[in-house]
Amino acid sequence: MDRYLTEDRRRKAEGEHLEHPVRVRFTDSELDELQAAAAMQTGGRLAPYLHDLILEAHQARKERHAQMLADLAEGKPLSAESREAATLMLQRMAEIGLMRSVHQQLTA
Repeated sequence: MDRYLTEDRRRKAEGEHLEHPVRVRFTDSELDELQAAAAMQTGGRLAPYLHDLILEAHQARKERHAQMLADLAEGKPLSAESREAATLMLQRMAEIGLMRSVHQQLTA
């Protein structure tokens, strides 16, 4: 691509683009295509969808954990996925407990 830029007669000297920006001109059909593409974009409306998706994922995780704990309470064997999730939960709990105790020792 750099090869095309050096051959382009519209290329300006280094730094000149800051003083005199290049004005891009589009044909009517190109402009229509750009406007249609822009209309299809989310235009900043993605954040609410992400928020909803995160809430749904959090709810699903809570339900999986609740089911896993219910299975444990009933003495049912856990699947490999549930064992891995339980291991991760215990690791996180141990890490948080360790961090709290270190913090308490440092602040005492």
